Amino acid sequence: MQDSHAATAADLDENLSKKGRRKLTRREQGRIALIVIGAFFALIALLAVILAPIIAEGNKVITADAVSPDVHLTEWMSFVSDDAPITKLAIPGSHDSGCREMPWYGATQDLDFAGQLERGVRYFDIRVKKRGDDMIIFHGPVNGVDYEGILRDIDEFMDAHPSEFLILDFSHFKNDSESDVFRLFDEIVSAERLVNDTSLSDAEFLDSLTLGAVRGKCIVFIDPDETDFRDRDYFFFRTNSKDDAPDAAMVSPYVKVYSGRSAGQFMKKTIPYYIDCFKGVGEGFFVLQCQLTDNALIFGPRYREGELKDRANTFLAGLYEDGEELANINIVMRDFVDCEKCALTVRLNVAKGYAEKETEEEFLAALDRFAEAYV
Repeated sequence: MQDSHAATAADLDENLSKKGRRKLTRREQGRIALIVIGAFFALIALLAVILAPIIAEGNKVITADAVSPDVHLTEWMSFVSDDAPITKLAIPGSHDSGCREMPWYGATQDLDFAGQLERGVRYFDIRVKKRGDDMIIFHGPVNGVDYEGILRDIDEFMDAHPSEFLILDFSHFKNDSESDVFRLFDEIVSAERLVNDTSLSDAEFLDSLTLGAVRGKCIVFIDPDETDFRDRDYFFFRTNSKDDAPDAAMVSPYVKVYSGRSAGQFMKKTIPYYIDCFKGVGEGFFVLQCQLTDNALIFGPRYREGELKDRANTFLAGLYEDGEELANINIVMRDFVDCEKCALTVRLNVAKGYAEKETEEEFLAALDRFAEAYV
């Protein structure tokens, strides 16, 4: 009898509960959806109000270079000995080299290729997509400047400055752009391409070369994980990890999470990690990716470089007296390159002992003037 009463009470509670949980009408569901969407956009607006002045103030740290370069940057290799091994040189590089005239979340450079070349950049990170009949630079979803104009800057510079050589790293392609990328490259850039026609591996071949053997030439890299295009005899392979491409002759370590750290943690942990990655390889070119990633997709490259610039510049200045670590420095890739950043890298060739003795004092003094805030 007690069980019967208990069952009846339970049934009554269930019926009352069902009545209390009536189904929402479409109108009520719509109102709730609008409230949720409104709250989301209100939160975004609030964050924008809070972050906008912070980002704007941070972006003021990095401005277009107003300093005019001179021959000590524009033709810095003319002050370096022919006997200097090319994979041991300290070489300024630019990250996402053509990514200028883009929105704040895409731009990584202020200067065009001509301006970067004049300031001493000799390594370029090039990313090209096909858009209809046009070939343009891109950074993720953002479209940038015309690719053909970049090639004309390279061609004109190499014609005018035969003492220099360039490393062109075609790191990304989009929309099957490869064939047209290199068709235009061959049509416009007249400088000789370096080709490994020896029995040496590509890394061994490059390690065997001195500056005198490559003046006036371009060394062209592609990423075998990025493209299957192989239709040129002048291609060398680059990779983030030698484990992924054992035949690669250039290692450019990059871990997105590590490069998204705070500027302090990046210099303390990520830079030593990237250098250690190359120590484990020990051959070919090494690209030290000395730029921060905006993993939050909020602040943008300019803001992040504003956080990093002073720390990175101080690190490079300190390498001049650090012979052990200096030996591992080759290509230093930066965002928003300028005379100061390039001079801090180029002057390391004096510390490495590669400067021409007759002009070494003049060379170093000129570079120190560009980098006087750090040396």
